[in-house]
Amino acid sequence: MKIARFVIGLAVSAVFAWATLARTDIGAVGAALGRATLVGVLLCLVFALLEICLRAWRWRYLLSPLGKVRYRTALAYTCIGYFANLMLPMRLGDVARAYLAARALRLPRLATLGSVVTERLADGLTILAVAFVLGLTVTGAWRIASTAAWIGLIVLLVGAAAALGVLVINHERLAETRLSRALRKPIARLVSGADGVRTPAGFLVVLMSTFASYLCAVAALAAVAASVGLSISPQQAALAMAWLALSTAIPAAPGSVGTYEFVGVFVLSTVLGQDRNAALAAVVLLHVISTLPSALVGLVMTWVLHVRVWRLEGAVASTSAVAAAVKAD
Repeated sequence: MKIARFVIGLAVSAVFAWATLARTDIGAVGAALGRATLVGVLLCLVFALLEICLRAWRWRYLLSPLGKVRYRTALAYTCIGYFANLMLPMRLGDVARAYLAARALRLPRLATLGSVVTERLADGLTILAVAFVLGLTVTGAWRIASTAAWIGLIVLLVGAAAALGVLVINHERLAETRLSRALRKPIARLVSGADGVRTPAGFLVVLMSTFASYLCAVAALAAVAASVGLSISPQQAALAMAWLALSTAIPAAPGSVGTYEFVGVFVLSTVLGQDRNAALAAVVLLHVISTLPSALVGLVMTWVLHVRVWRLEGAVASTSAVAAAVKAD
């Protein structure tokens, strides 16, 4: 399974990278990178780091019903997750973050994993809403608004099916069945990771922190786009960033290499009419700046917190991680 995940992710990334580079002038991309201003790059770095800090704060808030977690600890494990995403395909670093943090902090493992799932749902639904609204309002972007609507509908249907499954499992007539007993407790523990959003105040806190972190990402894109000579409005930057964030859900090689660049260039050049070569330069810069600094901090944190890097993949092998969480809880 490890080899299969890696090969599939690498193949997906290779196809998207080829599709991006096939119609790109590499020399022109290099020239655009050479024109990048230091101020724009530094601003992009500042906003990217601020986004990570806000995400760590939101995760700490979601973990608060499970136990007391210091902000610096949540930030450290958030960065470890970013580092793990560079090593593991298909964003399994998020699972690694939950598994390692729960084990180190003695938190319920399934509930901790549930908090990460809650994060991803908050990100996904917020970004889909932004992509749909801006797709209708930004000139030339109406063609991708329907795509966001279909993705959102699929997410809602899957969520509804999951909720229905929980209700069925907890139905009185099934209360004593073996299947019910086996599934009810793990599902309840996984869902408890969303306790932080069950109150109106908690829902508002998570919503606002999600939107604030997204605005930081938009500002980072706007800064790096301006640094290579692109002229995009705040609304266009918000639309492009929404689709860049959605691109990380595509199963691909570690770090979403290839898929991230393809989606970014498509939205900036084909949808918004920007120069394709400068668009690729901006997306590559954004990808590097938003990924490497946090990953390097995560690497340092693995040493500080005594996390063995070579065991990250073993910690998140899909079946063993869930089985270990159920057993430990």
